[in-house]
Amino acid sequence: MKKLVAIVLAAMLLMTGCSTKAPEATGGMKAGTYKATAAGFHGDITLEVTVDAEKITDIQILEQTETEGIGAAALPELVTKVLDNQTLGIDGISGATVTSNSFKTAMEDALTQAGADMDKMTKPVESSSATKEEVTLDADIVVVGGGAAGLTAALSSQQNGNSVILLEKTGVVGGASAMAGAGTMATGSQWQKEDGYEDSPEQLKADMLKNGHNNNDEATLDIYVNTTGAAFDWLVSEDGANVPYQRDGKPTRSYSGEGRGAGVVSSLSENFTTGGGTLMTNTPATELIVEDGVVKGVKASDETKNYTINAKAVILATGGFGANDAMVPEEYKQFVYAGHAGATGDGLKMAEAVNADTFNMEFVNTQPNSMILPSGLGQYCNPGVGGAYAASGAFLVNQDGVRFSNEKGNAWDLMQDMKKNTAQYLVMDQTSFDAFNKGMTGSKIYSEEDVEKWLANDGEGNPFMVKADTLEELAKKTNLPEGALTETAAKFNETAAKGEKDEFGRELTLTLSDEGPYYALQQYIRYYATLGGLRINDSMQVLNTEKQPVEGLYAAGEVVGGLEGDVYMGATLFGWAVTSGYNAGNAASEAIAK
Repeated sequence: MKKLVAIVLAAMLLMTGCSTKAPEATGGMKAGTYKATAAGFHGDITLEVTVDAEKITDIQILEQTETEGIGAAALPELVTKVLDNQTLGIDGISGATVTSNSFKTAMEDALTQAGADMDKMTKPVESSSATKEEVTLDADIVVVGGGAAGLTAALSSQQNGNSVILLEKTGVVGGASAMAGAGTMATGSQWQKEDGYEDSPEQLKADMLKNGHNNNDEATLDIYVNTTGAAFDWLVSEDGANVPYQRDGKPTRSYSGEGRGAGVVSSLSENFTTGGGTLMTNTPATELIVEDGVVKGVKASDETKNYTINAKAVILATGGFGANDAMVPEEYKQFVYAGHAGATGDGLKMAEAVNADTFNMEFVNTQPNSMILPSGLGQYCNPGVGGAYAASGAFLVNQDGVRFSNEKGNAWDLMQDMKKNTAQYLVMDQTSFDAFNKGMTGSKIYSEEDVEKWLANDGEGNPFMVKADTLEELAKKTNLPEGALTETAAKFNETAAKGEKDEFGRELTLTLSDEGPYYALQQYIRYYATLGGLRINDSMQVLNTEKQPVEGLYAAGEVVGGLEGDVYMGATLFGWAVTSGYNAGNAASEAIAK
């Protein structure tokens, strides 16, 4: 009897075990949840995919360090697209190409684990064969481009009582502004006066001319320095844009937006749409509507519709052309690109229809202190290098293992010295390496987990980041001449121990540790913002080649040329975006009210 009961119980347990196992569909997927990881723009994207026998039922993004407002904003949209279409053959999110491709790579891995038919799961979404619907819209003002300049122009236009349509060609607003630190020049602002910082438009102009090596356009510069204070007041006031900015009451020339550039554009976008503005993403403008030399609107399109948008004024805020190799001067292509994928010069091409004048097109902003991310794109390291140099005796060496410049000096001078090298490495001890990563992770550029993975790669792939117990071993990993790095460190420490300036003018007070571990991170020159573009007048109107204003056409942001000269000055690019956008919105509003 006991034997019979045991057999029955065993059978019941076996049946129970079978009932909890997910059924396997013949020819379908193995139901369950699968985890996969792929390298994104900044670091890894890890996701979890749940499937049943026939379809994808859920996608969860577990980890990601993509750019806020760009890649991070694109991921939810990608999830929705895949779930709706049940295929990876969807279009990526324009402006977030690296993130889109990485998402698809991780998805393909997860679905392969599930035994999916990958031919079926990667089949392109069928586009409608029907002719696109023709749609006509009307607005007082159309703004083309959804970065900080475009959003500011749209919001200021709207607050002047106008109906406004904002067109953004990518799937998310923000553009290059979402990638920025959002340091914003505030010369002449109420905050600056209250916080006791002595500044003036004249001083700002002099500083920018010196920084730009007098290649700036003084007319454009005058617009900026004389109006940036009022624009900043509007930007942070409750009655204006009401964008959150950091303020500690200490005297300062510039202020930074909460959440960096992504936070600023998110706030501007929300205020614009909740105020009744019309935001159309994935809708690139294709051409200006021009009648008898007067701009009367734009034509645009999305996946299913062609739009004719009639307007009393058009504001171009389409950004620069750094991502367009055909427009970037050849000399800059030796450096690593670190800008937005959507910076393809669209506004400049559209303005050709009205014979718009362009100038300073030979200048592209370049900067030192850059690394290459796993995506292959450049990334500024300013938050990291500042911390590293302040923490201990970190320094740069070239391909010969010797120092070549004042690492803490003027960025322009450092960059000129870097151009003489074939390679350069930031050498750090544990203290400076920790400080470097604290600055970078604190700025949400990458995570501590990313650092662990990059060190584990031991110099394979990007970024080139290596660790060694001794300087001799570090030299081998960086392919530096034997003995050179050790000699450089000894010379550096000898000067630092005396608290003296070195031959490059850097005052050395902190030494590199005598004990390992040591680290090296390869450094590059990056390029991103283009400094040439459209010529405008005091009313933000685009000028033609005869220096006459084009009626109905205004411009703001990076599409305008001449502000910076041949290199940008800190806090002025983002400052110009919001100042010029504010000015353009006001100027266009005033013109159409007459």
